Amino acid sequence: MPSVMSTRPARVGSAFAWEVAKHTTERDREIAWLLYRQKILTTDQLRLLFFGSLRRCQDRLLWLYRRRVIDRFYPAGPFSLGKSQAHWLLDEVGAHLVAARIGRDRRGLGWDRQQDFHEHAQLSHRLECNRFVCSIIAATLDRADVWVAAWEPGWGAIKPYWSHPAYEMARPDASLTLNTPFGLVVMAVEWDRATEPMATLAGKISRYATTLEQARGLRWHNVCFVVPGERRAQRLVQEGRQDAWHVPSARFWVTTMNQLQACGPLDEIWRCLDEEARPFGMADFETLDGAEVTPRERALGRRWQVPMPERWAALSPLRTPGRPQDTPTAVAAEDDELAREWEQRRAQERTEAEHERQPRTVDRPWVGEGLRSGAGSGLLDPQQDHEQEEFWR
Repeated sequence: MPSVMSTRPARVGSAFAWEVAKHTTERDREIAWLLYRQKILTTDQLRLLFFGSLRRCQDRLLWLYRRRVIDRFYPAGPFSLGKSQAHWLLDEVGAHLVAARIGRDRRGLGWDRQQDFHEHAQLSHRLECNRFVCSIIAATLDRADVWVAAWEPGWGAIKPYWSHPAYEMARPDASLTLNTPFGLVVMAVEWDRATEPMATLAGKISRYATTLEQARGLRWHNVCFVVPGERRAQRLVQEGRQDAWHVPSARFWVTTMNQLQACGPLDEIWRCLDEEARPFGMADFETLDGAEVTPRERALGRRWQVPMPERWAALSPLRTPGRPQDTPTAVAAEDDELAREWEQRRAQERTEAEHERQPRTVDRPWVGEGLRSGAGSGLLDPQQDHEQEEFWR
């Protein structure tokens, strides 16, 4: 297989898929698996989850795109905003990698390549929900005691903690697990875009209750509703409080998109439907005791980020080893010396400029020396000049 491919192959056979699979890394296969589970992700989201720099992310995604592991499209937007960033989907070779991972045949994977996903009715809903979860992951990167361990569609991240299988009367848009100093938080996300009446949204509380009762879960589930505005949030609290009060297996939380944008998902912006109390943060949600904790190094957004502060600190801008004497004290002394040299140079330049601005008298060079004009040229001295005059007489 050539190292550089300018065009994508139109058809993918098993031989080509096998040849590409030999050149993929574990991170490439994880990207394909996540796109299979989440359907669509943007360049910034993949960079957050798998790469340390945007340039490296773009280069690797382009490599996977040219080999039909992933596909992309650019949604239409206002002309004044320019070209939007790429939205990535799973492609044919990526489907082969996923099928090999779960031990199925490609035809039995239950996946079809979406040709017109940019016109899909649920595209905006999917993008906004994924953006919300990625904002949680990004917010945890600045905290050492909170991290996201798993992210799955539906109940995927919560099902491993159920004692019994349950019929899904309600299916959340996403589920994730969050490690906090108080324990493991498991939560389901219900992303609302105000496309359905309030009675339908409030009725999901009772359907969530039925599903969780069949799973025989204790009160460690958290169901988070995100609604567009404050008025819709207040209506949900009023109409859903009675149902939430009678659900012993979960707590229901609500916030607005404006609060998420202003404060962030981890801040104290979540109101509990069955309690009249102050808003809470995600770290204050109900926790699951005794659950196995995912190591922080394996968390989403951290697993593929390789911290190398010692390496970069030892390198200069020219990629040469740094000097051992570059301590803070030595660097400060060197800065002071450079500042003094700069001031001296500036003072010298000012002195020269003042000297140049002083008025001068422009005189002929032979004035005051008793010389004639012929002597000023330097071609003849006075004796030679006199002899020349005597000759012509």
